[in-house]
Amino acid sequence: MRKTSVAPSAAFREDPVLFFLTLGAAATSIVALLVHLAGLIRMPYTLSFVTAPGMIFLLGLLALAGRVRRPVIMTRLRVGFMAGILGLVAYNATRWLVGLVLSVKMSPFYSIYIFGALITGKPTGTAAAAVAGWLYHISNGVTFAIIYTLVAGPAHWWFGLLWGLVLETAMLLIYPASAILRPPVLLPFVVVSLISHAMYGAVIGVVARRHARTEG
Repeated sequence: MRKTSVAPSAAFREDPVLFFLTLGAAATSIVALLVHLAGLIRMPYTLSFVTAPGMIFLLGLLALAGRVRRPVIMTRLRVGFMAGILGLVAYNATRWLVGLVLSVKMSPFYSIYIFGALITGKPTGTAAAAVAGWLYHISNGVTFAIIYTLVAGPAHWWFGLLWGLVLETAMLLIYPASAILRPPVLLPFVVVSLISHAMYGAVIGVVARRHARTEG
């Protein structure tokens, strides 16, 4: 039987410094929003001086992992990116479908346009806000998946489901308490968001379980 590095801690054991550098770089995407909501630095500046360099650094770390022969970290970064894209497709499709089935009057993607307005300074209905908001939404979806895959690797898929529910819990703590992101109608927001995050987490869990295995 071929040996595979399936332990969630394999990436940390392979190179602790590179592991934490990669985690930190991936976390810079959501940090931009959290710092803005905390009233410390506005998003145009955090995106320019924290998130953008963090994403470039993340790509550099992927190249470095290959150069210094860190196959576990390199594989989990690649799988995390793939899982994030697939998870986003499932998340957005679920959000749209559940909102349609429940006849939710508010847009299931209202927060994305708010992100765009915060980033660009333009009204939420403008094309600039829409583009910026969706790009930031994609950045978060991919980096959350990278964080999960890096830490959990090919753990059972339901760990991904739990990760999705952790993200949902964080959203429920932040959004209703924020004057900027507070949903206009709370209950439909919770239902749509809960199901969508569960689907997102399940998808990244399944993808990581299947592909984040590195031959040892």
